[in-house]
Formats: sequence, C-alpha cells, structure tokens
Amino acid sequence: MNAARYVVAGVARPRSAWFAQVSQWANAAAIPAEFVKCVGVDELRGRITSGRPFSAILLDGGLPGVDRDLLAVARDRGIAAIVVADPVGAPRWLALGASAVLSPALTRAELVDALASLAQLVSTADPTPMFEAAGDRAFPLRGRVIAVTGPGGTGASTVAMSAAQAVSTGLDGQPGNVVLADLCLRAEQGMLHDSQSVAPGLQELVDAHRSGRPSPADIRALCFGVHDRGYDLLLGLRRRRLWTTLRPGAVAAAFEGLCVAYPIVVADVGADLEGEDVSGSIDVEERNVLNRTAIRAADLVLVVGHASLKGLHSLTALIQDIRDFGIDDARIQAVMNAAPASARSRAAFGRALAELLPSLPARHGGGTSAEHGGGAGHEHGRMAAPVFVPVRNIDACLRSATALPAA
Repeated sequence: MNAARYVVAGVARPRSAWFAQVSQWANAAAIPAEFVKCVGVDELRGRITSGRPFSAILLDGGLPGVDRDLLAVARDRGIAAIVVADPVGAPRWLALGASAVLSPALTRAELVDALASLAQLVSTADPTPMFEAAGDRAFPLRGRVIAVTGPGGTGASTVAMSAAQAVSTGLDGQPGNVVLADLCLRAEQGMLHDSQSVAPGLQELVDAHRSGRPSPADIRALCFGVHDRGYDLLLGLRRRRLWTTLRPGAVAAAFEGLCVAYPIVVADVGADLEGEDVSGSIDVEERNVLNRTAIRAADLVLVVGHASLKGLHSLTALIQDIRDFGIDDARIQAVMNAAPASARSRAAFGRALAELLPSLPARHGGGTSAEHGGGAGHEHGRMAAPVFVPVRNIDACLRSATALPAA
C-alpha cells in the first residue's frame, strides 16, 4: 500500500515554542505529518502556489503578512489554514477565512484532531497536481450596485455623479442610502466634488478589511456626505501607482463591506478588464482588480460613450469587452453623452449601435444578478436602447458642489 501522510507548511516568529514543538513531533513521527518550515510569509506563499500538494498550513497570528489574502490563497487550493493565536481573537480569524484557530499552547492531540477534521492526506504515490486558482469569486451582496465606466474623456465620472444623485432622489434623498465610490486608478471624484481632504478613502477602506471586518458605521465614517445631492462619496486612490498596495482578497472584502453599509453603491470604474487568462500576467489582473470586482458584481453597468463617430467606435468596443467578461446584455446600458438634440440624429446612433452589437442568443437556466452575485450563468436579454444625455454646462455646480440639473 502507498503511504499517506499530512504535508504541512508553517511559518512563525523567531523562537516560537509551538513552532519548534511541531517540528520535533514531525521529526520523531509523533504526528503523521511532514512539516515544511518556512522562514517567511513570502516563502510559504511560494510553496503553496508551486503546485506541490499541501494538506494544511500553520500560521503565527502575530506575523504582519498573515492576512485575508494569504488565507484566501490557501482556501482556493483546498489547503486548511490553521492560525495559531490567542483564542480570544478566534472569531476575527475565522471571519477572515481561517479554517481553525489553535492556542500557542497546543498539544499534539489537538493538532492531530485539527488535521484529521480539516485536512486531506497526501499519498506518496500521487503525482504532483497542478492547482488552479479560483480567480474572481462571487460573494453575496446586500446592496445593489451600479457600475459606471467609459473610454477616457467621455464624461463617465459626471454620469456616475448624476446616477448617484438620481437614485438618491428616488429614495427621497435619505442620508446613508447611496454612496458614490471612486474606483478609478486615476481618481478624479475628489476634484469634481471640490473635496478639501484627500483622506480617508479607498485605501483606508481596503486596509481596514485586510485583517478585520469593520462595521457599517465604521465604513460610512470613511465617506464624505455630499448633502445637496443626497449621497456619500468614497474618495479614490491618492496616486495611480498605489494600486500595488491593494490585494485582491482585501478589495473583494472591502467592496462587500461597502454593499453591506449602503443599499445602493454607484461605482465609478475604469475600462480595463484584462485578467491573467487573457494577458498571461497576474500583475495586469491585480492592476484591474477594482474594475473587475465592481463590474462583476454590478446589477447594472452604465457604459458611457461620446455621441460622435469616434465615440461610437470606442463605445461598441468597450461593450464587447464587457460582454466577453461575462456580463449579460440585460445588465448593460449604453449612455450617449453630449447627445445631439435632433431626434433623427439620436435614432441614427441607436440604429448604428444595434447593428454593431447584435443581441446574443438566449441561455437557459440562469437567474438574476442578485441571486448569483454577478457574472456568468444568467439568461441573456436584449440590450436596451441607448440613453441620450444632452449637453449641459455644469461647471458652476461642480465648483460649488450643488445639485446637478435634473436633465
């Protein structure tokens, strides 16, 4: 018979007594496990993503790099993530994605019981499998999401402001119901709202979700009230290059938290959706994590284009990218900004859009976006006719942060 044992990787602070004890148990065959000691979180992450099968990882809860994203990497690969920390903090670690929490004074029996209940044995005869990351995971959303995107210079950020004001008006302008979240890499909503502050904002929201789960009140405290328009504003990145500080797991948790704190989230997002599957680069996917997270979760995607020949070309290309990303036609709404007043000209734009983007065939067995959390699996519906936004001079409204014209 082929031998089988647990393969466990671990990382801890220097001179941790429990870490040395686990190593001694493994070397003496007192536990049915091979223990792979790592000198840091980066080495552990590299080992569990290398393709070698692991049963579990043991993590020192006091290490800075032990966070939601590391736990998600293990979970995506079917690896039990056991955190060794004070049991008082167990609820927080379990909420972050840990499989179990053990005390630093753990006994051999406790460790064996945890491995038996949570981890899979690895056969010495089994070939090393290639693990596939789960990628973007759908998560349950409490509030509704409107994502607004468009090629640069089309006025998508202004349309996002208009959408936030419009839905707030529909909810009687009650404070705390609508948030406008600036998720663009080159964030400009702070400038458009004449914000006197640059913080708190998106970075603080994501940081708060790296190792915890803030309450809705804590999340709303990170946003600014735009009282004349009836919505709150979450400021975006202070520098474009700071996307490198955003980890996908923390971004997903932060977006979910935003949807718990607000019934309506209007997300101003960029137009780049490429992931590792298309580009071959995980860096490209992580650079686009804000756009991908919001659009995948959106109940409605407003795609803004300029009412011109070039604008129509860019609009159709972006809508096709969003289709390829897995978003159903029924959840996509084209918006022609700076539209001509002539009904004949508007009808011509509508016909051209319909000819360039024929409806996709229906798929069966789908559901609503609220049921699935976005993405594939929904019944295809026909794309609605474009919405035409007339030319309006709103510079005075932007300078004074007053309500936008109803039109």
